[in-house]
Amino acid sequence: MISDLLKHPKALLGSILLHVLILGLAFFSYLQSDQPNSVKKVNTVQAQVISAEQLKAMQKEKKQEDATKLKRQQAEKQKKKEQIKRKKALEKKRIKEKKLAEKRKKKLEADKNKKVLAEKNKAEKEKKRKAQLEKEKKQKAAKVKKQKLAEEKAKAEKLQKEKQAKRKAEQELKRKEQEKRQAVEAEKKRLAEARRKAEQEQKLKEAELQAQIAAEERSRKLDQQRNAYILAIRQKVERYWRRPPNSGKTPACEVRVNQGPGGIILDVTFGNCAGGSTPYRLSIESAVYKAEPLPEPADPALFDRELIFIFKPN
Repeated sequence: MISDLLKHPKALLGSILLHVLILGLAFFSYLQSDQPNSVKKVNTVQAQVISAEQLKAMQKEKKQEDATKLKRQQAEKQKKKEQIKRKKALEKKRIKEKKLAEKRKKKLEADKNKKVLAEKNKAEKEKKRKAQLEKEKKQKAAKVKKQKLAEEKAKAEKLQKEKQAKRKAEQELKRKEQEKRQAVEAEKKRLAEARRKAEQEQKLKEAELQAQIAAEERSRKLDQQRNAYILAIRQKVERYWRRPPNSGKTPACEVRVNQGPGGIILDVTFGNCAGGSTPYRLSIESAVYKAEPLPEPADPALFDRELIFIFKPN
């Protein structure tokens, strides 16, 4: 019986509460009543008997409810199974009917195609028969035409050969006359070409001589202008040069100037400057920067980004 109560915790809880209530009532009656103890004990026993019956009734009712619920669930499950079974049967029937319909449709289309194909084959045969008759007719006409053309061709070829023989004789005569004229013209052209080449060679020699003279003259002029250009730069630098105190010797120094457009000085370095002291070199460098902008050449072709001149103070 205890295991049955443990399976139904709600019923067990209700039974405990009911017992607690009955015990409370019994205890309250005991305090208020003057009856002997035996009577109180009888009442208490009767209350416990009534509680057990109620508990049994509650358990029975619970079992009935569980059984009813289980039957209802099984009934719903069976109902769902039957619905699924009916649905599958209907789907199977629909697929079967669809297949039968498609089969009937294909048979109708096959019968229709067979009929169309038969009519098409019949029309093709008739068309081929007519084409064969037309072909034979054309072949016969072509044969007659070919024979006629062959006769006309033979006649035309004979006439053509006669014309060709006559034309060949005329062409041979013209060819000989043409060769004679060509030989005379070729000799004239050869003599004229020889004279032209001789004149051309003479003109070429004269042009080369003139170009050489002009190049030499320009080179000489450029050399003069270059020397004048370097001289002008050196003289301008010398004008700005001041002898540093205690400089000692003032030897000739090779000065290298890196310049930009317009005579702007970018850098100053020295080449051979044996014996020149540091103050002496610094005085030359200062004079070069003071001479900025450097003089421009008479011919822009003489402009050089790197200038080299010998600084030799008087």
